[in-house]
Amino acid sequence: MLDTQPIVRSLFSGVALRVWRALQALVLIIGIVIVGALFVAPRTGLHLLWNVLIPVAPALLVVAPGVWRNVCPMATFSLLPRHFGLSRKKHLGASTQGWMAAGALALLLLIVPLRHVIFDTNGPAIGIALVVVALLAAGLGMAFEWKSAWCSGLCPVYPVELLYGQSPLVGVQNAHCRTCENCVSPCRDATADLNPANFNAAAPAKWSGLALVGGFPGFIWGWFQVPDYQGWEGFRHLPFAYGVPLSAMAATLVLFLGLRLWLKGPREVLLIRAFAAAAVIVYYWFRLPGMLGFGGDPAAALIDMRSTLPSATPTVLRALAISVFAWLIVAKPRRAVLWAAKAQVSR
Repeated sequence: MLDTQPIVRSLFSGVALRVWRALQALVLIIGIVIVGALFVAPRTGLHLLWNVLIPVAPALLVVAPGVWRNVCPMATFSLLPRHFGLSRKKHLGASTQGWMAAGALALLLLIVPLRHVIFDTNGPAIGIALVVVALLAAGLGMAFEWKSAWCSGLCPVYPVELLYGQSPLVGVQNAHCRTCENCVSPCRDATADLNPANFNAAAPAKWSGLALVGGFPGFIWGWFQVPDYQGWEGFRHLPFAYGVPLSAMAATLVLFLGLRLWLKGPREVLLIRAFAAAAVIVYYWFRLPGMLGFGGDPAAALIDMRSTLPSATPTVLRALAISVFAWLIVAKPRRAVLWAAKAQVSR
């Protein structure tokens, strides 16, 4: 039987729905401000997006993915049509949901290398891209039921949520679903022990999930080997910008699939969690030192502390990342913690 006590004891379980609504509005406003800054003050907008918001996201998805699911501005935007009674509420079949999962991974692998090509250095370009994604999310929300088409479907962040959120530390109150509309089955928000390889039985979801689990550590490592290009120069380097992370992704995927051949049952689950931990660790291996100015690009620093902190700081930060995320995802005693408490099923 599912142990719901961790959810009840969660730090967030007592937050009233109206407080979550306020947080959703606040984060949505912050998102709009950042997008606006990308057009009118690109340097500030890029700093807020890539050096403040994005570095926090992986850790949040590991510890409490339900928090992000509750306040994600794209999710709020996608669900606005439903809140205002404008959605057609069409249900997606299991097969279509499987193709949505494969499409989400494809979007993730398409978008992330473009950061080096143009999005990391061109504020209006990423601003336009975010507006297009917001319109896509809202359009899917107008056509399909609740979270099925975007939040638990085509959103390119959703595969990462599935990967990093396998063993959350805390669960939260579901701030979107007052009643369960069975928009997806099983619902990852309210079902424990799901991962990218088993959350949907459809073949596209299963194989894209395995590709993500096995390949994401290599993809992240490869991404950090590519520099940011200025202006339109990056489009001349598209083969390199995509080739390095995708080649490294293929290498770690081969390793994962080889190990998976003789690790079955609980050991396969442990393998999946180990690769998830590896992906997060690789990200923070590069990102944490850079946030404090120890990386190669001073512009990527959240705050430059090189003159204050000792030279051993990167080593300490990397050791901390390894120990914390290995424990959180792999070694922590397993317990069934939901991303968000299941809403009452509608009749």
